[in-house]
Amino acid sequence: MTASVPARALALVCLAALPLSACVSGPANPSATRASELASLVSRSVACRAGAPSRSTLDGFIAAEKARGATPEQLASARSTYVTVSEAETINQSVKPRACDAGERAEVREKMTRIRAGDFSAL
Repeated sequence: MTASVPARALALVCLAALPLSACVSGPANPSATRASELASLVSRSVACRAGAPSRSTLDGFIAAEKARGATPEQLASARSTYVTVSEAETINQSVKPRACDAGERAEVREKMTRIRAGDFSAL
């Protein structure tokens, strides 16, 4: 079994939630909120073929959040949020694919260029 029952249940709940960030983060943890935004951006980037993230994207994001003053608990929550939203977005795209138009592709490509350069300020 690759995912636990609670994780699968959360993913299914997230499929119905708009936006997905509502499932995993709240206003008390801005790092988790930004992690959710990052995961959604990365997912759209892959779906739109607008540039893939680098292997160090999540680590770079966590380092940026640490530099912002996030606590260890907030960093752990942000990492968990990123993974959860990424999985939910992947499932959602598989179940109900959403096409990208040229405008969205260009916008996502621009954002991903900044993310790959280590600039997370737009989140």
